[in-house]
Amino acid sequence: MIKALVIVPYEGLFEMMKEIAQEVDDIQLQIELGNLYEGVAIAKGAENNGYHVIISRGGTASMIQEAVSIPVIDIQVSGYDVLRILTLVKGFSGKAAIVGFSNITQGAATICKLLDLDIKILTITNDIDVKEKLANLKKLGYEVVIGDVVTVQTAKQLGLTGVLITSGKEAITDALEETRRSYRLFSRLQQDVTLFQSILDSNEQAIGVINKEEKIIYGNERFNKEFHWMKLENSTDVKKLIQETALRREKQTKIVHINHSFWKVTSYPKKDAIVLNFEKNLPNQAILQGQDAILNAIEFHTSASYIPISGKSELIQKVLKQIDQYSKSEEPVWISGEKGNGKELVAHSIYLKRKTRNEPFITLRCDLLSAEQLKDLMNGDFFRTYANGVIYLQNIDKLNSYMQKELYQILKNENDKKLQWLVSSEDNIEEKVKNGTFHSDLYSILAQLKIHIPPLRERRKDIEDLVHVFISELHPKYGNGVVGIRLDALEKIMNYDWPGNVEQLKQVIEQLFLQSHSYYIEKEEVETVFKRLEQQEKNNETLRHIDISGTLEEIEKQVITKVLEEEGLNQSKAAKRLGINRSTLWRKLK
Repeated sequence: MIKALVIVPYEGLFEMMKEIAQEVDDIQLQIELGNLYEGVAIAKGAENNGYHVIISRGGTASMIQEAVSIPVIDIQVSGYDVLRILTLVKGFSGKAAIVGFSNITQGAATICKLLDLDIKILTITNDIDVKEKLANLKKLGYEVVIGDVVTVQTAKQLGLTGVLITSGKEAITDALEETRRSYRLFSRLQQDVTLFQSILDSNEQAIGVINKEEKIIYGNERFNKEFHWMKLENSTDVKKLIQETALRREKQTKIVHINHSFWKVTSYPKKDAIVLNFEKNLPNQAILQGQDAILNAIEFHTSASYIPISGKSELIQKVLKQIDQYSKSEEPVWISGEKGNGKELVAHSIYLKRKTRNEPFITLRCDLLSAEQLKDLMNGDFFRTYANGVIYLQNIDKLNSYMQKELYQILKNENDKKLQWLVSSEDNIEEKVKNGTFHSDLYSILAQLKIHIPPLRERRKDIEDLVHVFISELHPKYGNGVVGIRLDALEKIMNYDWPGNVEQLKQVIEQLFLQSHSYYIEKEEVETVFKRLEQQEKNNETLRHIDISGTLEEIEKQVITKVLEEEGLNQSKAAKRLGINRSTLWRKLK
């Protein structure tokens, strides 16, 4: 049996709680009447009297939370409660305002914004603020004040109409359910901690947790066994991964070299920590050494993510028809289009429509695949082993001429087992074939079926659909309150040329989603993001005009000269922009 002390701030709620207490058989409810300080005085003895939780409302609940150590359940002001009161005061001719503690005003603000209601909302942090705020409202011509008990009492003293936001049965039912959850949580917490510890210790992966000071605060059994002898957080590669994860606030995966072994490290950002998962001895993966990281050139999937391709334009409808048509064949499909236009998405769609059993989807990232790796795949009979799968040659136009010839030999020598090939490249592939920079016979074999994805600027009709799809996808990821976009903001987005195509549009919508302060993305917010894009383009244009064939000192001098020109030869501004002082700037230009 849960023992709960209920402290209510007004008589009506007292009576309603008494009725509900008769219907509840798993919670013993002791109900007391007391507002703010009276409620706090009653609550202070609750823990010593064996109560498991305290149930209260509004400002009284807020003050009790600060005074006691046992859980305090707030009877939240629900949407129903606010709608009831707004309906009640709708007929008032005078100006209305909502004044109360945050647990009253937050819910009210949400409802008012969603319904576009012009009602002023003021949040108080203590009861002393109320009189001053209401007096100011009265001077501004407000006649009706909506709020909690303390607000209504003060309003009446000042000659204003005070309307109490009362709690309905729905809010009380929710509070009792929260009481049950809270009780279960605390009673099982220790048991769960022990269970989770044993699960983590039995995991074959090494799992570590790093706090915001970059210190290890937890390691499972495997982690402590592998890394007990070293300060892992001091590893350059691991430290860089931690910093990137903290900066980007999204999952990162890298291959790092620790103690003569390769580890696949996946990092996950949490509220005040970074979780690291370490996997050793990576199967079925070719590894490519980059300048500052080790990247996977081959990816294996037994399934692919299905994301519907959105758009109403004739151009994208033609692409969708081609996907359906070509999915019925096993012939190679060549997918072309500008960067960021969804070529991989088309490849995934064809694979999923062709799939009958557990055929793997294998991506060879041609921009990362080395000649030696391709030779290893050939010698290891890789293409015969996975002949029942779909092989996706991503960015095939990035292969050098030697690798193009080797790949042509593989395709030419196929015997009874016919591989299913999907290929992607940028738009200029036919030009490369004509001028001899891409193997014409290889193109002939792989381009039997072609899909061209037009750039976004040629199918602006699709932008509106894409914007709404991206907003809906971002809700579960961030839990933001954005529910749409204003028409003038959408018009701005539809008129932009989108050189980075769908991928760039998705990134911009994510920025707007995270930066928006209301339920709708506004035109001004879009303009701010576009100004940032224009500045980035200017910076890129500057870099394109810098000759990088010289020495580092010569390149550096070109950059400094260009920045000086852009800053009107103002050395102070140029030095500030470059992150150096004026004397260093002068010395580098000598």
